[in-house]
Amino acid sequence: MLLLLAVPLLPLLAQASPSSWQDKRYIERSFYDIALNAEYRSERVPKVVKRWNRPLRVWMHSGAGDSEQQRQLLEDHLQTLGEIARLSVRLVDNRRDANVRIFFAAESELRPLVRREMPKTALRQLNRSQCLGSIRFNREAEIIGGTVVIPVERALAADKLKPCIVEEVTQMLGLINDSRFSRNTVFSDHTENENLTGLDYLLIRLLYSPRLEPGMSLREAMPLVRRQLDIWEQVGLIQRASELLADRLPESRTDG
Repeated sequence: MLLLLAVPLLPLLAQASPSSWQDKRYIERSFYDIALNAEYRSERVPKVVKRWNRPLRVWMHSGAGDSEQQRQLLEDHLQTLGEIARLSVRLVDNRRDANVRIFFAAESELRPLVRREMPKTALRQLNRSQCLGSIRFNREAEIIGGTVVIPVERALAADKLKPCIVEEVTQMLGLINDSRFSRNTVFSDHTENENLTGLDYLLIRLLYSPRLEPGMSLREAMPLVRRQLDIWEQVGLIQRASELLADRLPESRTDG
């Protein structure tokens, strides 16, 4: 099944409590809203855990802009996601070896590219979106493929190149919904977070916890999520989430 993901052109803004995201109930509800719901209700996506159970092999195409900058931003973010989710993630040079395709697209190639590479609903969202992504998953709810299209001129004009990479590529892990409930996350409809946050770190860790499996329903997953959050609270991981994330960002790797 194919599922469309998109970043809107005009995000809404709201004020959020700086500590509310560290409340276990808040994290739990955020996980349900972002991981088990879907951005476009018309797609009738099953409300089950969806995630990768195989290595991610990522191929990129650059049709506009600075390809070296694009590759470096993408490579840095993939490494961060791989470390948090404990997944094997790397770039490949041959499209045939990839299960994820990232297109940094020129405006002139955009419509035919979206028509060829994305679900049919993508063209209807194209004029309203900063960038687009889709995932493909099987009957067991294992994600088996992903595509991201970033219109480079639009992204650069809005200073959104890196935010588009961060949100769309992270969503492909299985955190598919833009939430109206959660704040302090790149998946929020109400804030302009452009980088991963402490809450995002926890949501990725939850989704790829060994306790969870693809295809689990809300009823099956939530007792396991609550148990994991209890353990993390006891060991202080929730309180240290932002610090643990910072240790995995490119700057900290560069500095040793």
